[in-house]
Amino acid sequence: MTIAAALFDFDETMIDLEPQHTAASAALCRDLGSDYERLPDRIRFESGRRILDELAEMRDFFGWTQSVDELLVLRQAHFREACERSELAFLPCVERVVRALRARGLTLAVTSSAVGRDIDAILRRLGLREPFAAIVDGGMVTRAKPDPEPYLVTAKVLGVAANECVVFEDSRVGVLAAKAAGMRCIAIRSPHARMPQDLSAADVVLPSFCALDLDAALS
Repeated sequence: MTIAAALFDFDETMIDLEPQHTAASAALCRDLGSDYERLPDRIRFESGRRILDELAEMRDFFGWTQSVDELLVLRQAHFREACERSELAFLPCVERVVRALRARGLTLAVTSSAVGRDIDAILRRLGLREPFAAIVDGGMVTRAKPDPEPYLVTAKVLGVAANECVVFEDSRVGVLAAKAAGMRCIAIRSPHARMPQDLSAADVVLPSFCALDLDAALS
C-alpha cells in the first residue's frame, strides 16, 4: 500500500518541551499548596501520556478537589507562560523532513497527547503550521496511547486508510499505539527522555530525523 499520510507525535518527537511541561506542573502544584517533587517518578517522567490523565493522577495523589478540566485550564496557562519565556526550536532536521514529506504530496497531521491549541500556537510561532492538515490532541479521544484510538481518529480525520500512514514517535506507548492501529512506525529516540523507552515494536528506530531515509520510509 502506498504511504499517503505522515502522522507526527509532537512533544519530544518534534520538539523538546519537557522543561516547559515540568515548569507548568510544578507551578500548578504551588498554586494548590502541593509539592511537585513528592510525586512519584512514574507520574512526573512517563512519556506519551495525555495531560488530562497526568492531571487526574496528580489530583488523586494530592487529594485536590478541583475537576480535571479546571486543573487543565490552570496548568496550561502556566505552560503557555513558560513557552513564551523560552527560545523554542524544533529538534534537528524536523523542519526539513516535514517540508520534504509535504513536497512529496503526503498529507500531514500531528497526533499528540498534549493540548491542540498550544501545539497550534507553537507550530505557528516557529513557522511550520501550514504543512499540517490536522492536529488531533488528547481531548479528542477517550482512550490514550498505547490504545490505537488517537491514530485511528487521525486517519479518519484525514480520510486515509490506516495502512496508508507512517507514524513518527518517540515513546513506547506511542509506538504501540501506531502499530496497534496497523500503521508503519518510525521511532525517533529522544535524547531528552527521562525514563528509558522500549521502542523495539517500531519498524525502524533512528537516533534523530537527520538519519531518516525518505525513500526507505515511504517504500
